[in-house]
Amino acid sequence: MAGNGDLRALVEEAGLTRREVARWVNAVAERRGQHLGCTHTSVARWLDGAQPRWPIPLLLAEVLGRRLGCELTVADLGLRDRRPPAPDPFDGLSVARTVSDIRRAVVELTGRDMNRRNFLLGSTFGAAAFSSPALFWSTATGAEPELMEHGGTGRVREADVERIRQTVVMFRKLDRAQGGGDLRDTVVNHLNGVARTKLSGSYGDDVGRGLFRAVAELTELAGWLSFDSGRHALAQRYHIQALRLAQAADDRAYGAYVMANMACQAVYLGHGWEAVQLARAAQQGARGSLTHRGQALVQAMEARGHAALGDQRSCAEALSRAELNLERADGQEDPAWCQYFDKAELRHEFAHCHRDLHVPSATQEFANEAIGLRTDGYTRRCAQDTTFMAAAHLDEGELDQACAKANEALEIAVTLNSSQCNDFLREFRTRLKPYAGERVVRDFTEHAEEMYAGMAV
Repeated sequence: MAGNGDLRALVEEAGLTRREVARWVNAVAERRGQHLGCTHTSVARWLDGAQPRWPIPLLLAEVLGRRLGCELTVADLGLRDRRPPAPDPFDGLSVARTVSDIRRAVVELTGRDMNRRNFLLGSTFGAAAFSSPALFWSTATGAEPELMEHGGTGRVREADVERIRQTVVMFRKLDRAQGGGDLRDTVVNHLNGVARTKLSGSYGDDVGRGLFRAVAELTELAGWLSFDSGRHALAQRYHIQALRLAQAADDRAYGAYVMANMACQAVYLGHGWEAVQLARAAQQGARGSLTHRGQALVQAMEARGHAALGDQRSCAEALSRAELNLERADGQEDPAWCQYFDKAELRHEFAHCHRDLHVPSATQEFANEAIGLRTDGYTRRCAQDTTFMAAAHLDEGELDQACAKANEALEIAVTLNSSQCNDFLREFRTRLKPYAGERVVRDFTEHAEEMYAGMAV
């Protein structure tokens, strides 16, 4: 007889009519809080070979198994097991409670990132997810430092920690020159190896604190590179873990830097208010541990948040504080992670803020100053500042100058693999659509398509 012979045989062996099968399946479902509404007609279709929707196969196996006094699987019924995959218990957004939890979290996050090509690819960034880690970090003052001593396999020495620091410095230079797209996977793989071998190794309290500080920098870098690759949900998780590592290392200054980068990501994705709160919490939580240069960096991120909100006065105040602190910086005590923040970088922040405040003349002035002050190796920033100038020309109705500057930005951007640069150029091209009939715009569009050779920019 055609149809599902296995299911038909089991129903007959159980001595149940089609109505009874339907009634029992509905009853079991009701006890689980589900309403299915199966009928004898539904059962007839299953017997004839139709595949019932999930979780009916599981309920059928339970009903017939109880009746027959044995345990049945969905496959025993001749049905396909289409149960949805179990949710991954690890989301990377939770704050690790203990030092051991931090070690495991970094290994878990990097392992999933390396081994699952589409890990979190469909997930979205949620600004609210930064609230809990930020609160945990900013309120954990006055407590005794966490004990870092660990007895694992392989002795970790200060020289090992220093190599991690130097590797981070090298990676940061490459990032500024090349963008994060091509570098991200390399850094994640390196971080996974460090987490599995060094964090799990054997070390005393002093070496352990330095190790956690170095791994915090490497983890934050993985977050930044994920951000620059357009993987925002993933970047958010790396930032959260980096903040917790910095806290375990009792490095409040670096924790403030991580929160500044959280603010940077938040404002980039349109969350100006959250960016302001993160930057302010970073300044308060640092509690005097930031150098003048570090303070300037964090205050610049606060200014970005105000600019995104259209608050010109608060933005100007934050930029003024940043400028004053940078003038006071002597560089002698600055940690490596903030040494890049110089006059050119601050001028870039001025340009970025005035772009968001829709003040095109100031945007052009500051972006041009930033480019003039730059040293070699800051290719991404040059591409961004040039794009800002193009957009400012467009704001002032100067179409020829806008397209000329955009062509310059294109020439720089194609040497990079940076989602940020591509996004700024994509935004500029969108704003050109009302002028699509103009020859200069057609020429620029053709040039862009040729330069990117089919890439979506």
